[in-house]
Amino acid sequence: MKNERDSNGRFSPGNPGGPGRPRRTVEHDYLAVLGNAVSPEDWREVVARAVSDAKGGDARARDWLTKNLIGNDPPQLIELAANEQRGETIDSTIANLAGKQKREDEWAKTTEKLMEDLANR
Repeated sequence: MKNERDSNGRFSPGNPGGPGRPRRTVEHDYLAVLGNAVSPEDWREVVARAVSDAKGGDARARDWLTKNLIGNDPPQLIELAANEQRGETIDSTIANLAGKQKREDEWAKTTEKLMEDLANR
């Protein structure tokens, strides 16, 4: 197994680190308020505006859409080219990435719920 820390105890380059700290109860409360305040129709309008802004050249809107559509680790051009050589379309690559992001989000929610359950015992 690769040495995860250097001689000073810091994570070595390339080490992903740990899962991070669990959300605090107050963060859950704020997220619940946010979820109740923003209707699906409100969210559709926000997303539509982001799409319009991104098409108009707004880099921040484009970055936000990218992060929410294909995650924090979008594929590199070389990966897209390799997928294309294997006969995979960009649309299918994006669909696969979106599915991966969804699974990661579901895993994070499940883990968070387990941590809450353990904390409440």
